[in-house]
Amino acid sequence: MGTIKVPLEPKALRWAMARARLSPELLARSLRVKPEKVEAWLVGKEKPSYRQARLLAQRLHIPFSQLLVSPPDHVDLPVPDLRRGRARGVEPSPELLEAIYSALRKRDWYREHHPGNGCPVVGTVSLQRSTPAEVAESIGRWIPIQILQKQCSTWSEFLRKFVEKTEELGILVLRQSYVGSNTRRKYNPNEFSGFAIADRIAPVIFLNTRDFIARQVFTLAHELAHIWLATSALDAGLESLDPPLEKVERFCDSVAAELLMPEIRFLQVWKKGESFEAAQHVAKEFKVSAWAALRRARELGLIGRKEYVETLKRVQEAIQAREERERREGGDFWNTLKARNSPSFTMAVVKAAARGEISAKEVASLLDLNLRTALDFLERVAYVSP
Repeated sequence: MGTIKVPLEPKALRWAMARARLSPELLARSLRVKPEKVEAWLVGKEKPSYRQARLLAQRLHIPFSQLLVSPPDHVDLPVPDLRRGRARGVEPSPELLEAIYSALRKRDWYREHHPGNGCPVVGTVSLQRSTPAEVAESIGRWIPIQILQKQCSTWSEFLRKFVEKTEELGILVLRQSYVGSNTRRKYNPNEFSGFAIADRIAPVIFLNTRDFIARQVFTLAHELAHIWLATSALDAGLESLDPPLEKVERFCDSVAAELLMPEIRFLQVWKKGESFEAAQHVAKEFKVSAWAALRRARELGLIGRKEYVETLKRVQEAIQAREERERREGGDFWNTLKARNSPSFTMAVVKAAARGEISAKEVASLLDLNLRTALDFLERVAYVSP
């Protein structure tokens, strides 16, 4: 009996490879076949064996059946896609889709199992009746941003406390850099910075921690504005040169800028003279990126367009160097586990397990762990009372 061949649809394979950002060479290497073999599948000259087709589906993160039919015209995202810059209009990667669906699964579980009256700030403002300054003031009444900025000496410390205060409001903050427990499937910060799911019971903010820390600060502030407005959104390129097309994005940008860098205080901190040094000084003072500081200075008329463009190049180079340093730094697995899944959500899952409401297998699924790691984690937090 000969080897079973699978009649895959070449268009489906090409679509799946583009979606996964894989070239024939990279895909061939992961399957341990020659690139010519993949090229033959792409043009329909050859068909993969059943085993090869199963590996293809696994490597491309699609159902096996998807290889046998024509690809979809487009992929519908469960949250509005408001990305800008080079990410705008780009087909979502499997990693991005899994990040969104995992967040939605956590939201649904939390809604059902966590008692309470929900988050008090969702939908308390509107685009029609509120100004960015008013929304920033409202957020500041719940989260003392300026006090935190003065208390914290580093961007990391500020972001951690910013997240803590956000969680105290009942907003789940997920900080992740890769899919589940698979460190090889990293999120691309050029594809998305984060997203907001504006649910009145269990709102969620996702931060892509492949982005550098100062940029995560602005993303968190931007997504908080979405929560206050009760508008869900997927975002990318918040600090890109491309202006947002949607009114709500321009509004949320303005809220984030005023929240983190209030105009009156900014004018006091900005030092006249060399704009690169001034931007660095402001960035340190407000715990934002130098790019955000520079753009704020441009918006407030402190520097002209030519000076902004010239300084921006130096700022981008400094950001790139900082990104490389941050990505080399590691972290304690058990602490980052809570951060990845939201500390509030993680402890709600642990307490549900302690009460016998969910199994260890369900804990593993909810926290994106394998069963052994989930059991180990439950043992570590066994002191938590139900």
